[in-house]
Amino acid sequence: MIGAIKQQAKDLAAELNRVDWPSKEKVMTSAWTVVIISVFTGAYLWFADWILSKGFAFFFLKTR
Repeated sequence: MIGAIKQQAKDLAAELNRVDWPSKEKVMTSAWTVVIISVFTGAYLWFADWILSKGFAFFFLKTR
């Protein structure tokens, strides 16, 4: 049992050494891209929701 765990740890270390890790600059660029796209998507969805809620409120309150 202990031998299997040791072998698995060795295999994991060997696999992590083969990984092509991205540079810090690439990670930061990707992170900022995600943040900017998320902000614009959130603003768009908020605006669409606001327009739809005002439109529905106008039609439903007008029919009463």
